[in-house]
Amino acid sequence: MATNRQNHITLLENNSIKAFIAFDQDYNIFRAKICNNIFPWEDSIKKCVFLNQIHSNIITHYKKDFHFNADGIISDEKNVALCILSADCLPLLLYDDKKKTIAALHSGRKGCFENILKEAVLKMQESFNTQTKNLKLIISTGICAKNYEINGEILDYSKKNFASFLHENKLDLKALVKFQANNLGIKDIFDINLCTFDDKRFFSYRKNQTQKRIVSVIYLKD
Repeated sequence: MATNRQNHITLLENNSIKAFIAFDQDYNIFRAKICNNIFPWEDSIKKCVFLNQIHSNIITHYKKDFHFNADGIISDEKNVALCILSADCLPLLLYDDKKKTIAALHSGRKGCFENILKEAVLKMQESFNTQTKNLKLIISTGICAKNYEINGEILDYSKKNFASFLHENKLDLKALVKFQANNLGIKDIFDINLCTFDDKRFFSYRKNQTQKRIVSVIYLKD
């Protein structure tokens, strides 16, 4: 499913939808902006939407109740790229080929704990009459469990509430997201299975506290 290029990886492409990761520059400079196409290899994109990600489970609807302070965005607009910044947190991309609707989510530890995926699905059901059986989930590149050590209050909280996803003091966010997806009725899940900490192409906050970010993108074609 994934196709590698020098500065981006295609996660999905069909007649109606495309999803990819871009890592040719620091995309954090576009935070909280709507801009014209910034991806030179994508002729179809007209607008790129970047949120002001705040580590929440807040979902906004592009064009309807849109606001920047959110960690998820849903849309049925053609040629509008939904863009999620990350440097270890999990970018989650959702699409429904039948309804031609999409969502892009920033699911870090807090987003996973607060089940941002569920909030997005509820918003898609409310806005687009989405059926979860038709939803497909892409888990873009994020930190893998072996590199995600937690301690202190976070570890205590995880032991109490998410013990099934702990391996000693290492938290498996991808396993948690997949569990949440299955509980919602989402069975079609594609995990690119790349770790931001291990793969030198990607920025990783855990590795060197960088403020730079890669971007995961999904958009609907004409």
